[in-house]
Amino acid sequence: MKRVDSFQFLRFLAALSVIFYHYGQGIWLSKTFHLFVFNGPRMFSLFYVLSGFVLTVSHIKRNIANLRDYYVSRIARIVPVYMVALFLSALLSGSVSITALFLNLTFLQAWFPPYPLSINSPAWSLSVQAFFFFIFPFILSAIQKNNLSWQKFGLIALVFYVFTQAIISNLMSADFYTGFPSPSHDLIYYFPLPHLCSFILGMAGGYLYASRPEWFNKPGYLPLFALIGAIAINFLILQYPDNLQSIAGFPLVYGASFNSLPYLLLILGLAYSQSFITRAMALPFLEKLGEISYSLYILQQPIETLYREHILTHIAGLIKIIPDGSFYIYVLLLILISFGSLYCIEKPGKKLILEINKSFQKMHWIVNTL
Repeated sequence: MKRVDSFQFLRFLAALSVIFYHYGQGIWLSKTFHLFVFNGPRMFSLFYVLSGFVLTVSHIKRNIANLRDYYVSRIARIVPVYMVALFLSALLSGSVSITALFLNLTFLQAWFPPYPLSINSPAWSLSVQAFFFFIFPFILSAIQKNNLSWQKFGLIALVFYVFTQAIISNLMSADFYTGFPSPSHDLIYYFPLPHLCSFILGMAGGYLYASRPEWFNKPGYLPLFALIGAIAINFLILQYPDNLQSIAGFPLVYGASFNSLPYLLLILGLAYSQSFITRAMALPFLEKLGEISYSLYILQQPIETLYREHILTHIAGLIKIIPDGSFYIYVLLLILISFGSLYCIEKPGKKLILEINKSFQKMHWIVNTL
């Protein structure tokens, strides 16, 4: 099945948007495209939809017979640089509670207010993602055992999405929500269950792509216009959220998976179209930027702290020359460090964990044959 190479760069754009939201609020772009560019809280849904889509495309045609190998491969993918970012953040913060450290080490911080943003605050989304990785084999097994078609599973995903949004909107309208920071805010925006519908929608999209590959990767004007339409829908929702909310007449909780449905349309649009847009997004350099997106995202806080406390004062003259130079130099530094992380931490760490797993399997086989 043909790989959708443009997805890699989409991850980079999503990670960059989160960084702009956290550290670029005062720059010129914030005055021109504030809502579209600085939509960090809504980008998490894109990560989850993409994750569900890609995992399902990879596994729907085969059983995950060996859960150990599946979980080890997920651990190998996310743990090495996650741990580096965690301990860097802990060292730079000065003091860390034992509870916060334990929850972050076990990827459980998003489950327990007020700890989702503790130590390395962007890591809360990895706590959510780890939960999705854990339950994915069981959802996949249920699809396969019940012989669910992509149409039935898609309907289940859509109903679950609507149900989730209805509950969250009602909670926002009631006295339950008391603003940020509060346990109610943590439960609506960071707790894994409100985001589960994003992952399930992504799985539904991946199931469709795997079941009907002949419908995708099409040249011509119709697929191109479909992709442009999906891009336009996402732009309008991101740039003009108040207009949509006034039409709906009730709170739309944009940071808690509301955007996952338009994101799925965008992902399907990219998969459907074989055009100059998808070819541009699949350029080798842009693909490589997509590869560093995880390090870019998870290292943003400790690198910003190091930059602000130890580098910024030494480049004051350069900053004055470049408009918004402080922020853009930080972003450039973060990108360069993320390339280093990809080749010095992510890839070697993944290889090491997979090799250790193979060694344990070999030892287990030898013991069983004695």
